[in-house]
Amino acid sequence: MALIACAWILWVFYPPTPKELESSDTRIVAQSRYVVMTGDKVLFTFCNMRGDTLLADIMPQSGGYATDTLNAQWVKRWMLLPYGNGSFVVEPYDTLAVVNASQGDLHSLLSRQALHLNNIKKVLKTQRKDIDYYLKTHSVTEYGFEMVQRYSRALTSVTDSVNRAYSLVRQALTAKDVRVKLEQHYAIIDSSEIKTFIRVGCKDAMLRLKERHMPQTHLTRSGIDSLGVYEGSRDSLAFPDGFGRFLGLNGDFYEGEWQHGKRTGVGFAMVPGKRLQLGEWKEGKFLGERITYYPERIYGIDISRYQHEQGKKRFTIDWSKLRITSLGTYSKKKIEGKVDYPVSFIYIKATEGVTIQNKYFNADYVASRRHGYRTGAYHFFSLKTTGTEQAQNFLANAKYNNGDLPPVLDIEPTDRQIREAGGIDRVFKNVRAWIAAVERRWKVKPILYISQGFVNKHLSAAPDLKRNYDVWIARYGEYKPDVNLVYWQLCQDGKVSGIHGQVDINVYNGFDFQ
Repeated sequence: MALIACAWILWVFYPPTPKELESSDTRIVAQSRYVVMTGDKVLFTFCNMRGDTLLADIMPQSGGYATDTLNAQWVKRWMLLPYGNGSFVVEPYDTLAVVNASQGDLHSLLSRQALHLNNIKKVLKTQRKDIDYYLKTHSVTEYGFEMVQRYSRALTSVTDSVNRAYSLVRQALTAKDVRVKLEQHYAIIDSSEIKTFIRVGCKDAMLRLKERHMPQTHLTRSGIDSLGVYEGSRDSLAFPDGFGRFLGLNGDFYEGEWQHGKRTGVGFAMVPGKRLQLGEWKEGKFLGERITYYPERIYGIDISRYQHEQGKKRFTIDWSKLRITSLGTYSKKKIEGKVDYPVSFIYIKATEGVTIQNKYFNADYVASRRHGYRTGAYHFFSLKTTGTEQAQNFLANAKYNNGDLPPVLDIEPTDRQIREAGGIDRVFKNVRAWIAAVERRWKVKPILYISQGFVNKHLSAAPDLKRNYDVWIARYGEYKPDVNLVYWQLCQDGKVSGIHGQVDINVYNGFDFQ
């Protein structure tokens, strides 16, 4: 009996031979998740934790597991002693302190998760607004449109997940005696990829990790790989080059062209805290969106007395011949084919300040509508009188009828004029007064006509105007203005058949003219 007992002890405790280990190579799948519970009720599950600030993959009760596939060696011995080298996989391998956290610590943690998720919701809402605006104002024929559509679908899925996670965390915050439990399962994968699940600490199944040597790859050579995940082509030094997609750890997303690790060419980006960026890039810097001009776009003009007078000479407009024949020469433009575009809308100057009226307004307004053009009136804003007084001049002399375009307030002050008027806050006070008076009378929101320089220098001082009113912007560079605009005045030196001299040419920001 003593010999039998000694033999049994040796069999149990003696380490496996190298030959046994060689013949026992296998792979295992380790599955784990954390279960947030109150009593016996499961509130939700999550798969992992990033530091102390993010519960990732928050799911309802039926949530899945995080999986990790590992190379291992399986020895049919009773697991009583660690055999010197390597570690036992069947021991819990990813235990977080949250499993043993106190009620106070858990409540604090969940509160931070709710705040974090709520902030994410705000970011996603802003992104959705940008995405929807882009899809509304662009055509499927434009480069990058399909990339934005893909992102839109992904954004919908992410938003649903975040909303669900936020709701679940809020439920946990109101529950009593919340605790977190770690669940882990392991599976053996045989040669036919069949998984056989085993229990932790199973008597006759011991799994020991094989020593894993991770080969050095080119992915670590480029600095971008430490910032997130890149998929795409690379150059000989492993830098992104050609077409690729990047998702940063901070939520930064870019899809498009690269040169030696930098965004260069045409690409689409969604960067936290910034507007949607789709257009041309150079050395990592976004230059802007360059429009391609072709007949399918919606073009219009704005006119005043200068289309009727040049010095002592007087001219009439031939309304039956209006066609845009030139987009001017102030900037480079990407034009497909010959410029011979129909005029779809016309804005006419009605008034300026408190005493000036365009004597051609009434006749031009009637003729424009009679020839089927969508027509609108604009007022040139003066800094020498109040907004209320100027609104009275405009309302007494301009027109707004069924089918007309919204009225426009043309704001073009110099920096000196702004200073002399008492500063930008005083200017905006009078702008608001003009808008309020016109909106109250005609029941329609006016549009603000401003320059790109005015946007850059001053519009941030009036976030309510920027947020609540459409913009018609004057910008003569080659890239599209980076604001939510309704019209873009792209040149002052355009040519229109039927009108003498130079004409302001505008393009509507969209393809469905309302």
